[in-house]
Amino acid sequence: MSEKSTVLLVDDDFIFLEMLKEALVDENKYNIVGFQSGEECLNHLHLNPDVIVLDYFLNSENPDAKNGLEILKEIKKRSGKSKVIILSGQEDGNLVYDFVRENAANYVVKDDNAFENIKKAIDNAL
Repeated sequence: MSEKSTVLLVDDDFIFLEMLKEALVDENKYNIVGFQSGEECLNHLHLNPDVIVLDYFLNSENPDAKNGLEILKEIKKRSGKSKVIILSGQEDGNLVYDFVRENAANYVVKDDNAFENIKKAIDNAL
């Protein structure tokens, strides 16, 4: 059996984060680690994640927290090999363009199909 891929999940909404973790753990294909801030994720890049699922808005607990675009830029500087999937409630074309320009692997909208779309995006990134 091949080694499991490491997937980092970053979302400041604890309940959403836990639900997403559970949905992915059921797949039994990934080592899943969750964080509630982008800064926390940056401190754990030594885990050499294959994929990072990164929420855009990360400031519900800390108003000074960096947003997903700022964290994506920092991840690309430090860990160029990790594929980053952006997760957002925003369907803003300009925002999507910004993420594509920064080499995000995919952009998933938080909607009723988000968990299924994230699973597909992770599989595509791998």
